[in-house]
Amino acid sequence: MLSRRLLLAAGASLVTAPAASAFPERPLRFVVPFAPGGSTDVAARLLAEALGSQIGQTVVVENRAGANGAVASEAVIRAEPDGHVLLVASASTHGVNPAVARRLGFDPVGDFAAVTMIGSTPLVLVCPLGFGETTLTGFTDRLRRESGRHSYASAGAGSITHLAGELFKLKAGLPDLVHVPYRGGGPAMQAVLTGEVAFTIESVASAASLIEGGRVRALAIGSKARHPGLPDVPTFAEAGLPGVELATWNMLLAPRSTPAGRIEQIGVAVRAALATEALRTRLAAVGTTAIADASAEATSRFLAAEIAAFRAVAEAARISLAD
Repeated sequence: MLSRRLLLAAGASLVTAPAASAFPERPLRFVVPFAPGGSTDVAARLLAEALGSQIGQTVVVENRAGANGAVASEAVIRAEPDGHVLLVASASTHGVNPAVARRLGFDPVGDFAAVTMIGSTPLVLVCPLGFGETTLTGFTDRLRRESGRHSYASAGAGSITHLAGELFKLKAGLPDLVHVPYRGGGPAMQAVLTGEVAFTIESVASAASLIEGGRVRALAIGSKARHPGLPDVPTFAEAGLPGVELATWNMLLAPRSTPAGRIEQIGVAVRAALATEALRTRLAAVGTTAIADASAEATSRFLAAEIAAFRAVAEAARISLAD
């Protein structure tokens, strides 16, 4: 439960500032680099609703899909750096893309000022029911015995699910496992349902209903601890494969020259909203764990570490995209 002290602090920073620094002066814009309906869009809309109540202003969600996040990113980079326009960045746009793309169109670190984290959603390895194996150890042993005969699906070349599959290959010692890129997570999951591939590694938000409905088998989850929505699914470490932690995430970024005071004001308000039980519950229902304690500095360090980690996997797997 949010403390009275934190509520008062958040209110003071937003309401009692001198008139010259009054903020927000008008509705905020959350620019989402994907089409409506995906996990990033859903998280942005849930936060926008809660934050609007917190700051007494409307928070508008604007979807600007295209070019691996470049369309949305460039729109925010060009915006007035006064804190009213923010990018809802994701692991795909600002973690994976910098690691695999030779030409990105924007600097994921240098062109932005980190504000705060929003939440994290673990990835889960799922296989067809007909594959027969019920444990990760048995599954990897079979893939090893039947080397060269199996493939895995991803949401596309250079996607986070592609790098997740390659990390699993590296850690499990499965160099002959073939990657099959599909046009999105939905088709990749369909390939698992029909048995076209041995597995995919998809977000809990996308896979939970199929797992709970008994249509696919979940063998391991990429979080440090078991996920409350899938308590029977072990972590990779529990399943016998330590060192595999896989999650997608969202964070708020502002144009680079946004004043530090504005960054702090936004961050305090967003963290206060994320700390409420109501928003945490709504995010959890779509598979996302709210992160309510990430300062701007911590968020910036996290982003740099994630890019480095994704780059290490991309280099080991020799993944590089021309565009």
